[in-house]
Amino acid sequence: MQTKRISRMPAPRRLAAHIAAMSFCLTGVASMANAASFDISSVPLYLGGTIEPNILFILDDSGSMQFEAIPESLTWTYYLFPPVSNMYGGSIYDNRIIQFSDTSARNVQVRSSHNNKIFYNPNVTYLPWVNQDNAAWANINPFDAPFNPQNYSRGKWNLTTEKSYNRWRNDSGTNDTARTYWPITFYVYKGSGAVDNYRNYVKYQIRGTAGYRQDLNGGSETTVTTFPWGRSVAQETQNFANWFSYYRSRILTARAGIGRGFAAQGEGMRVGFGAINTDSSTVDGLAGGTVIRGVRRFEGTDRAGFFSELYGHTIPAAGTPLRRALDDAGQYFSRTDDRGPWSTTPGATGGTDLSCRQSYAILMTDGYWSEGSEYDARTSAARDNNVDGVAGSAITGPGGESYTYSATSPFSDSYSDTLADVAMYYWKRDLRTDVENRVPTTTINPAFWQHMSLFGIGLGVEGTVSPDAAFAAIDSGTTIPWGNPLEGTTAVKDARKVDDLLHASVNARGGFFSASDPDEFAQVIKETLESIGRRSSSASAAAVSAFQLSSESKIFRATYESGGWTGDLAAYALDPVTGQPTATPSWSAAALIPAHGSRSIFTWSPESGGTGVPFLWSSITTAQKGYLNSDARLLNYLRGEQLHEVGGAGDGVFRARAGKLGDIVNSDPAYVASEDFGYATLSGIPLAQRTAYVTRKNSTAFKERPGTLYVGANDGMLHAFDASTGVEKFAFIPNSVFPYLKELADPDYTHRYYVDGAPKVGDAWIGTSWKTVLVGSTGAGGRSYFALDVENPNAFGADKIMWEFSHAELGYTIGQASIVMTEGGDWVAIFGNGYNSDSHKAQLFVVRLSDGALLARLDTGVGSTTTPNGLATPVAVDFDQDGAADMVYAADMLGNVWKFDLTSTAAANWKVAFGGKPLFQAKDSLGNAQPITAKPQVAALGGRGVYVYIGTGQFFERGDQGDMARQSLYGIKDECGRRVTGSDCEAATGSSKVARTNLLEQSITYEYRLTVGDKNWGLRQVTNRTMSPTSPEKGFFIDLISPRLGVQGERVTEAVSVWSDRVIFVTRIPNSDPCSFGGSSWLMEVDPATGGRLDFAAFDLNGDGLFNMADWVPLLDNEGNPVLDEDGNEVRTPPTGILNEDGMMRMPAVLRVGDTVMKNMTDTSGQLVQIPNKVPFSLGRQSWRQLR
Repeated sequence: MQTKRISRMPAPRRLAAHIAAMSFCLTGVASMANAASFDISSVPLYLGGTIEPNILFILDDSGSMQFEAIPESLTWTYYLFPPVSNMYGGSIYDNRIIQFSDTSARNVQVRSSHNNKIFYNPNVTYLPWVNQDNAAWANINPFDAPFNPQNYSRGKWNLTTEKSYNRWRNDSGTNDTARTYWPITFYVYKGSGAVDNYRNYVKYQIRGTAGYRQDLNGGSETTVTTFPWGRSVAQETQNFANWFSYYRSRILTARAGIGRGFAAQGEGMRVGFGAINTDSSTVDGLAGGTVIRGVRRFEGTDRAGFFSELYGHTIPAAGTPLRRALDDAGQYFSRTDDRGPWSTTPGATGGTDLSCRQSYAILMTDGYWSEGSEYDARTSAARDNNVDGVAGSAITGPGGESYTYSATSPFSDSYSDTLADVAMYYWKRDLRTDVENRVPTTTINPAFWQHMSLFGIGLGVEGTVSPDAAFAAIDSGTTIPWGNPLEGTTAVKDARKVDDLLHASVNARGGFFSASDPDEFAQVIKETLESIGRRSSSASAAAVSAFQLSSESKIFRATYESGGWTGDLAAYALDPVTGQPTATPSWSAAALIPAHGSRSIFTWSPESGGTGVPFLWSSITTAQKGYLNSDARLLNYLRGEQLHEVGGAGDGVFRARAGKLGDIVNSDPAYVASEDFGYATLSGIPLAQRTAYVTRKNSTAFKERPGTLYVGANDGMLHAFDASTGVEKFAFIPNSVFPYLKELADPDYTHRYYVDGAPKVGDAWIGTSWKTVLVGSTGAGGRSYFALDVENPNAFGADKIMWEFSHAELGYTIGQASIVMTEGGDWVAIFGNGYNSDSHKAQLFVVRLSDGALLARLDTGVGSTTTPNGLATPVAVDFDQDGAADMVYAADMLGNVWKFDLTSTAAANWKVAFGGKPLFQAKDSLGNAQPITAKPQVAALGGRGVYVYIGTGQFFERGDQGDMARQSLYGIKDECGRRVTGSDCEAATGSSKVARTNLLEQSITYEYRLTVGDKNWGLRQVTNRTMSPTSPEKGFFIDLISPRLGVQGERVTEAVSVWSDRVIFVTRIPNSDPCSFGGSSWLMEVDPATGGRLDFAAFDLNGDGLFNMADWVPLLDNEGNPVLDEDGNEVRTPPTGILNEDGMMRMPAVLRVGDTVMKNMTDTSGQLVQIPNKVPFSLGRQSWRQLR
């Protein structure tokens, strides 16, 4: 798992120990663009700068690719049908073929797909090749079948007529006697017995229009009209013809698979083409070898040109110079000119070299590399001196990080002049020292410098080392027994040369796959390209299994790949001493999704008052079937069936998916096990219910309730995963997303959101017992909330779906609910109305949890069709700690911070506080309203009263990346708290209770970089203006304006975290730099009463594990000059903020690790940022309670 530590921090004194605050991430949501509506983005906004990777595909054009058998042990002859001279554009080998004889062991073996993996297999439907647009070539005419479908002039055959030939090889030698045979002859192994005994086979043959079958163990020949696998004679003839012309040899099978794999890809990659026997070439103005076409964006004429080379390239009777070819590829990626592969305009001058572009070589081969100096790497440094056995030089990144290759297992060996040496030479060296090192890293590839990664793909080759073991050793360091590929017998060396290709792939931190049959090979090519094309990112927050670290602790992270819009939820075990996650996940949910027929998937049927039903064709409504085009295949596709995907064995009508789990973007995973919500001690809850809560809490069933993770995905489902195994328990599809589900199957799918909201889980008294209830939302995917009874997730069924709620005034539900009890004793879900409701006014919804009935809709009256508005996530507060919500705070898009009065036992008396006016209106210094999309946080600061903390800014509409509006962080006093009487609390005298002019201003004064020890920090300072508890100020504000760069569009889109001695918040600064993962973030920590600079060290800058004045730093001005006091001494202060430049961060999940508390924060680069803190000490009983 990729992790990075920014700093260590001192002991937090947590202000509200019983706060369970809701939070959500507003980072790109679904589109509903019309006049005076919010133009919600349908993709994550920070992906606008995705960098297309370079992919150089290198074809094995050695002579063995002409062979018509796999594996090598079956190549008693090169061909199985009389070869046509020049059929692949070059010379051919000896033209003897295995004699057609039913009693020949070699014949039945080599003409049976059980042994010869590329021979005709009647259980496979052989599809024609495809063009660059995935359109299939025509079926082959059996009466006119070409030996090479790219060029009919090189020979063709009538496969249905008897042939004669006189160049044979039999079991004992050769034969030159003219003999007749029928081309459509194949043998099916009976499943037992020696494979070299012809009696263990059944012969099938087509002669003209008639089919025949004969058991070779003494059986008589019989006529066949329908073959055992279901085809008629005509259909079998057609299938054999397609195999003969499109798959008969290694090169034909390879072209079929490569073509299908590349045709299934989009345009978001840059592809080049090479062939290993291209000794010299000139590409984009420079001479070299192997490379025939330089990388280009995979579109238009360049895409067509790739397919033309793939299908038409000459295959000579030549050797296998893999080492030379890989060296040539490395030299190509070492180009520094502006027409080279790092440029934005490869092949043309004037482009810009991007420092974060990834470059891959895919080396495909059917055999073992050739020995001899003429086949060596041309670059002496790549072939000599045992490159992978020697440590590398230190390479430094832009943030001061450093990496030095260490010659350890599984990378090193003691041999020179190997393919692994060549791969290492172009991996461990910085190929572009003139360009910043900002290449994205992965779990297995730490290279942040410009380098070449390698994917090795073998066609029908096997070595002695397990690829899984070899790649696992990257993490474990296990010794891998690499043999010397230049020593031993031919058989030993050949096996070691296959291992050397694997070794090269490990050294270059790519991947390795080997396949034999055509379908398997096509899938390998497709998966390789998809793994390269996908860009891993994360927008959802991390989750931990418990606050206290133990040997069982895990951290859970949701990620997604934007190339194919697939997602994953992975669990990482945590070191019980350090809290560091393992590099390899304990499980990956995406890899464990059950077969489509075995999944427990449910939906909501709105008919007859509404009920939960299985997501099966027999259960959904007629209207829902209509949304699925009345096609049961589409429902099965959504359940995970891949039969009818493009490139699949079925009709090929649905979008091909690399995985069954959709992308998880803004839905934060919720972990639920046997949490105690504390309801047994709250006086407002009836005694019988409190007693029942204790009984439930102490029951074995509750104590042993298995941990479950709930998360929404953009495959249309809310998923529940077993936290121990990662296996999906069940999934739920809201009715509100049905109109859009069919889009998921469109081969031209354009991303949108489906179930993108963060689920909220809590306990509630439902009917006559306590239940754990999940309230989820569709986020930007629809306009609904839903509730599920998850008391027993292992016994979840349709009857556990409680309700789905929609309303004309409920917009896109980009927010999260609260689950609370009211003063009247009703358990409810409370949520804001989101964005693009019918009236566009900000409104608060209160829905009864047991049945989804609307109890109250509190309309602020603010917003219109010309000035659209909407209410974000609310927070409920229980001031008197009786267990019932007293007040609710929430903010809107026009900068209003609202307070809602729920102190009455009657819903009809609930109202907007302060006479219908907001507590506060957020406006910048120019008077412009500042939108608020974050949830407020509320805290009591002793004698200073109640504070409401909120940050401003948005990041969900198209164009928000470039929004340069001024945003702020506010701490606002609510002097009324729970009090609702008195003129000062019954109404506001102005437009709001508190105005900006009533607040103390703090400013960001300095930003600079400073090296402390071996780390280079981006640091920030704010002022430390003070106010006393009796000061007239009613809070504070900090404008997020850089003193060095001015207004950058910095904003706060998440709830802050409040501790007794500080307010912690994360800002986001989007930018258009395609190498920045969408932007950067500041982690800020300020005084909770004043918003000013802290008077203690909040960050362990020197890394000594202490938080003291050694972590104070010289105050530098924005030009880097020391700030001096009046006596001429350097001013030293603790910094207020630290910079994360490698992506925009999320607020943390907190985990106790011994004497520290670890903050775990994800960022948009896909990494986990870890920040250690000391364990907070208890503050005693709180005077108020913020509800879950």
